[in-house]
Amino acid sequence: MSEEKPSIIVQPNVVFNKQPIFGINSIFAGKEKEYPKTEIGEGTIICSNAIIYAGSKIGKRVFIGDGASIREGCTIEDEVMIGRNAIVECNTIIRKGSIIQTRALITADVIIGEDCFIGPDVCTMNDRYMGMVDIPMEGPIFEDGCKVGGNCSIFPGVTIGKNSVISAGSLIDKDVPAEEVWRGNPAKCVMKRKWLDKMMKAKEIQLNKKKKNHNK
Repeated sequence: MSEEKPSIIVQPNVVFNKQPIFGINSIFAGKEKEYPKTEIGEGTIICSNAIIYAGSKIGKRVFIGDGASIREGCTIEDEVMIGRNAIVECNTIIRKGSIIQTRALITADVIIGEDCFIGPDVCTMNDRYMGMVDIPMEGPIFEDGCKVGGNCSIFPGVTIGKNSVISAGSLIDKDVPAEEVWRGNPAKCVMKRKWLDKMMKAKEIQLNKKKKNHNK
């Protein structure tokens, strides 16, 4: 007997397959086109008031929180979590297992690797000159395993390296090398990732001891 496939769960007031409409001041004004229906993988959960535009591909076991917006032309791979009121703009790619937390703004043309963590209220940008210069827009790239704390601002075109960590509230205006921890405004390297991992391991041991003593 074949295994039953898990169903897609859709809560009330979700909008599917919305076609994009551009305002008069948009660089895309007059360039509208008809997008095909969005593909949604089995086991995906889409919560109330989310808006899913046409022309995107959403993988298996994805979670999309209340009020989140997924624009056209996006690829959301398996087991991604997108938090409440998060915004994922057009042509963005989010690889398997990544977490986008509440109210994060993922601008257009971003690439997010596997198992990344993007904290709440993170703001990504793809236009360094705010429309004053006619150059192609370029979103940031987040390589596999990187972690970005809440309220960070990420400039256009920068690369956040593999397994790097960005402390909450930082401003990133240049590339961050792999395996480094950055903090500040503008941010700079404060340590290597291996030292942070050692600190977190020591903290974990300390907390486990405290919990064990408390339960005696």
